[in-house]
Amino acid sequence: MTRYAIGLGSNLGDRLGHMRAGAMALEELGLTAFSAIYETEPVGGPEQGPYLNAVALLEADLEPAELLEHLHRIEAAENRVRQERWGARTLDLDIISSDGPATDTADLNVPHPRAGERAFVLQPLVDVWPEAPVGAGQSAREALAGMSDQGVERLVPDWVQPLRSWKGKVLVGAQMALMAVIALVLVLDGTLPTDGFRPVQVPGGLLAIAGAVLAVTASRRLGPAMTPFPEPTDSATLVLEGAYRYVRHPIYGGVGMFFLGVSLFLGSVSGMVLSAGLFLLFHIKSTYEERLLRVSYSGYRDYRSAVPRRFVPFLF
Repeated sequence: MTRYAIGLGSNLGDRLGHMRAGAMALEELGLTAFSAIYETEPVGGPEQGPYLNAVALLEADLEPAELLEHLHRIEAAENRVRQERWGARTLDLDIISSDGPATDTADLNVPHPRAGERAFVLQPLVDVWPEAPVGAGQSAREALAGMSDQGVERLVPDWVQPLRSWKGKVLVGAQMALMAVIALVLVLDGTLPTDGFRPVQVPGGLLAIAGAVLAVTASRRLGPAMTPFPEPTDSATLVLEGAYRYVRHPIYGGVGMFFLGVSLFLGSVSGMVLSAGLFLLFHIKSTYEERLLRVSYSGYRDYRSAVPRRFVPFLF
């Protein structure tokens, strides 16, 4: 049996779907492990969208040329078309390295001749096989250590199965618990004035109303894609209209504004502090969520650049 490291890449169509289909097909060849999934800008070739990249390990009783034939069939099943060098592709499968003898033919070189120069190959390769030979007497770990930053970003560790994890459940549980605590604190600590309005009540009331409107309108814009969990639903599409034209997470921003506004209105200092903590929790949750959104939607990276505000339009 020979160990092979197979590089997977996609930047055309349903990138995650193509990557998953490739991983499932590799299982039939002896898949033993796969790396986290990474996103990177394309290297060379025409202008095109960012790639998702990963590495899978195989234990296969196949010669390199035989394995390459299998990989080409898997690519063809995902409608891979070779029209221009380094062009966009639905699925790209390459033999990166192996623990067998080096291969040097007109059709195939193992280790891959450019593996030691590319961070988008080396970073996922180090996840699963740090000592993989990548040419010039170097291991993947050694080659990566001597490489400058190439803008490769690690997104999620487990991508072959649906994007569900304990992290999402913990974050939602913490969110619900904190919102319940704030509500309880407002009941116990907040007070309505008996001798007329306090000056802070006007901005507090306006902030609460604005937050409620923002959260409700953004929720309606999502429609059936609405979920409390940071993982996008399988049938969801990327929403770019309404409040999402100005802020990436308007529901979180609206909920935070509502609790902060009510705390101001009721004069609850504890409520204000806890509402600030809610914004911090939303920041942690949305950071994780955005990694998942980048995996699911090839356009999210550009959307994030075009819409820099995270929670509140025109502010932050």
